[in-house]
Amino acid sequence: MKRDFIFYTSILMAFSAGFVDASTFTTADGLFSAHVTGNFVVFAYKLANHPTLSDFINLLSFPVFILAVLLTGKINSFYKNEKGLSVFIGIFLLVAGIIAYFLTQQGIQSGFLYHTMLMLIVFSMGIQNTVNRLYGSSAFGPTTVMTGNVTKATLDLFNYFSGEHTAEKLLLIRRSLVLLTGFLVGCILGALISSRYGLVSMLIPGIIIVIYYTVFFKNTQKV
Repeated sequence: MKRDFIFYTSILMAFSAGFVDASTFTTADGLFSAHVTGNFVVFAYKLANHPTLSDFINLLSFPVFILAVLLTGKINSFYKNEKGLSVFIGIFLLVAGIIAYFLTQQGIQSGFLYHTMLMLIVFSMGIQNTVNRLYGSSAFGPTTVMTGNVTKATLDLFNYFSGEHTAEKLLLIRRSLVLLTGFLVGCILGALISSRYGLVSMLIPGIIIVIYYTVFFKNTQKV
């Protein structure tokens, strides 16, 4: 049963991160909400191609992300509640999706409330990154940034085919593929849905995360 929850947590959270990151990048002028360091690259590119004020505003994602990490770590030091912290990921996404809905109804695509909504999304991804780090055994690996997982999967494949074809080595490959598949599917659906409906799409991962952690999730490790 413990293995089942690790599998579900891995694929669900990887899917959500991919969905959110692709959605903001697609509809919010190239904003990375999960892989925030990517915003430096986007900013450098835009800096060389007639930057606007919004390009500088997107750099706020970095301090907002750091703030989310610090607050999550601080709260965890008192309560040590993986389930509670994870629910907040979904709650922030739900709030962002609701705000996006009302902004869409008013035809607003800029301004303070719009950028606040974007930073709520970034904040949620900061929480997810931190929870993933604090409770590493609850998933097969990092669920927000896939570079490390691609590296690990490649090395595992090399070790499997160049050495003994053991069940343990095959299991490592499968775990990496779960994360990569979840993230890829999330990216594709996030880009397609958000390009049509905007960031109201944040309601999808928000609802999934809240339901999963409040109804189905069981702790997979002791703190």
